[in-house]
Amino acid sequence: MTETPFWYRVLWVMGMIIFKFLFDLRIEGAEKIPSKGAMVIVANHRSYLDPIVLALVTPRKMNFMAKEELFKNPVFGFLIKKLGAFPLKREKPDRKAYIKALSVLKEGKILSLFPEGTRSISGKIGNLKEGSVRIALHSRVPIFPVVIKGTGEVLPPGKKMIRGGRIKVKVGDPIFTDSFSKEEERQVAKKIIDKIEKTMLDMSVNR
Repeated sequence: MTETPFWYRVLWVMGMIIFKFLFDLRIEGAEKIPSKGAMVIVANHRSYLDPIVLALVTPRKMNFMAKEELFKNPVFGFLIKKLGAFPLKREKPDRKAYIKALSVLKEGKILSLFPEGTRSISGKIGNLKEGSVRIALHSRVPIFPVVIKGTGEVLPPGKKMIRGGRIKVKVGDPIFTDSFSKEEERQVAKKIIDKIEKTMLDMSVNR
């Protein structure tokens, strides 16, 4: 089975057209995302629109961790699973989700994460959780930081009606994890988190 099915590419093109028309979607740095190979993409999270917007960064199919509550509706759960989402239990360490994430990367695919853990109400980039970095370190894959702006105004947390507005996305330079040993993972994870946070804050300000 190919990484990106034909139907997904059709949806991607349709999504790009719709978001450019409705929200003047601008994506800077999309060319940095390789056309093949495993990677972890980390992005800030302000709106339920963020997974859709993030998926438009590349026509390659992305795989997302999503809170397990979203899968309770059988129809919606089936749809998001087809689009690359898999459930995550947030109240405690979820070994099954962790193994699934490693499997995605082992197959040379894209794993996309929102390491703040939940949507930011203030709009500021919150503290990132180390789990995303530990996954990348374990798999020795690059991490691409991404900043999404505008979705919090278009569809704010707690709201159901979409508003007008512009959405901008910026893809940062990759952070490589393959130069660290297994023994260094715990010490290095915090340093990489700090680097990602600084990169994302810089990208958020310099627009």
